[in-house]
Amino acid sequence: MVAAVAWAGGGVVPLTGVAVPARPADRTAGTAGSAATSAVPARHVTAFAPAIGALGGAQLAGTAGVGLAAGASRGVPGVPRSVAAGADARACGAMPAFPAGTAAEIMAGRLTIAPFKAVTIDPGRDGQIDWYIDPYDDPTWVLDFQTGAWIEALIEGYLAGGPHASAYRSRAEAILKSWLAGLPVSSQNPETLMCSAQAFPGQAWIHDAIPGPLDYYAAHWEGAYNHGLSQDLELLRAGCAYPAGAWGGQPLVWRRTARQQMIESFEPNQYGPAVDAQGVTNEQATGYANFTFGLWTEAEASLAACHLPPLPAADRNAIAKMPLFLALATQPDGTLVQIGDTYAVAPRNRAGTPLQFAATRGTAGKAPGQRVGVYAAGYIFGRSGWGTGATFGAMSFYSLRFGPGTQIHGHADHMGITYYARGRELIVDSGHDGYEQDGYRAYLLSPEAASTLVMPDVPFDPSAATTLVRARVRATAQFYEFTDSAFGGDVRDRSVYVSQAPDFVVVFDRAFGGGVYQQLWHLDPALTARTSGRSQAVATASGTELVIAQVALPGQVIPAGSTRVVRGQTDPYQGWVSRDQNQRTPAPVVTMTRYGASAAILTVIVPAAPGTRVAASAVSHGAGWYQLRLTIGSAVHTLLVSAGGAIT
Repeated sequence: MVAAVAWAGGGVVPLTGVAVPARPADRTAGTAGSAATSAVPARHVTAFAPAIGALGGAQLAGTAGVGLAAGASRGVPGVPRSVAAGADARACGAMPAFPAGTAAEIMAGRLTIAPFKAVTIDPGRDGQIDWYIDPYDDPTWVLDFQTGAWIEALIEGYLAGGPHASAYRSRAEAILKSWLAGLPVSSQNPETLMCSAQAFPGQAWIHDAIPGPLDYYAAHWEGAYNHGLSQDLELLRAGCAYPAGAWGGQPLVWRRTARQQMIESFEPNQYGPAVDAQGVTNEQATGYANFTFGLWTEAEASLAACHLPPLPAADRNAIAKMPLFLALATQPDGTLVQIGDTYAVAPRNRAGTPLQFAATRGTAGKAPGQRVGVYAAGYIFGRSGWGTGATFGAMSFYSLRFGPGTQIHGHADHMGITYYARGRELIVDSGHDGYEQDGYRAYLLSPEAASTLVMPDVPFDPSAATTLVRARVRATAQFYEFTDSAFGGDVRDRSVYVSQAPDFVVVFDRAFGGGVYQQLWHLDPALTARTSGRSQAVATASGTELVIAQVALPGQVIPAGSTRVVRGQTDPYQGWVSRDQNQRTPAPVVTMTRYGASAAILTVIVPAAPGTRVAASAVSHGAGWYQLRLTIGSAVHTLLVSAGGAIT
């Protein structure tokens, strides 16, 4: 096992192979531009008023909610009504922009939560709602429904004035009272209360309810990942917007708790630091790296606006490295490579960072100084170059996965490869379509949904770590070797050689104890694939031909029927790609199968113009070595492959 790996652009990457506990049962986070589709856009950071009190010696103890007696008519205790109204607006921030007609639809008793169709939620049109309906058997829909953020469409309509303003306010009051009575405080979203309170200045029924969910957040932190950080941002927003003496001094507790928990996110915990020293999140999904980068950016701005001390320097440095990770994870088509619970989305654009060049596809900013990134958290990204605004999409790109076992939003994709060349995605991950706990979700989480080697008859352990044992990064070619024992405790090794001059990939898999071994190559849905004999498959699309060929080693006979193409299979699931919520597209998967006590599968992957001659063969080359001869068009490329996995 190597202790560190150097990569293009300088520097040394420390490597780890620690096992991480399995993730807990997850509830969906509505994320802008990455994970679950939210019914409401993300808010902008609030510019808090400066005179909100200092931390001083505020105590963290005593987080129980401090409210008014039932029936009281005043608003925030001890605070003038005009100040309280302004605090509600600051705590809410910018109201989200709802689609035209949303308020009218709610008044008609119906609700649309994209991408689902409209549902009748208020048949009596009186605000009396069953808050436990689940019309689509989907946790994302339920979460977006129960958080109640959509109620703010009525509040927005009221604040805008007009002939329906009074009706909007009355219906919002009825729905909010039903919401408060119908859901436990653990399911109530404080932001919904703070934003809605703007329509009810001085009314205790809603202002008394604000501390409850915030105190719950302070006492029940979900931990060092996006859920916990989202809680911290709510606490910070409320704690800094409301006067320090409101509700018996709870705002001081909220803001101090928020900052302390943010700092704790970077300390040792069951998930590992929320963002490590290389700028990588612990969520195991590029989409959530994109999402949490936005959250941490907001956190830093909110602390400054609240006149609180910044995060420690080491934590700020980790956040500052997130844009480079996201830039390296951006494919030449401008989307993040789909790893973990990630939809096909573009990364955030941050001016003045390496991400700006990637997010604009080379039309703005400066190209990052490195083309290959090796990350200890378990990611490798590489590309042939960054190009310019005119050539960004013509570069080749690949990703590889290793590292700790599956957690939070990760998939069992270790040793999986994605590959982009000739202006298109070629080898892909099967993607993400939401959080409905069904057979399809189980498939997307499994190793069978990645382009890796599986042993179908052997139990798989998603908590097993995969170690990067060797790496060599050169200007036009890179080599990596991985090992794990995720299948029944038996050894599985993969060596990968990626060339950019010209573009091709060589993969050498070795495994033991499986009986049956399958290489899986998931192809983009736009490709049409067919087998060509027992050892080769050819996939085509406009202007591109992709050859995936097994190469028989000396003494090997590739069995008849070894190479197959599967597309859109449902029992069991195989041959699907998901790019968005509730979206499932049949896609070809090339399977290459071997049998026996062990297997050694040498495979070449070559993208080329249609009709280009591709041929490969291997012969012995001294003790324990093979010579691979790869012909692409008129050019011949020779590599040496050792039985132990070296490729040079």
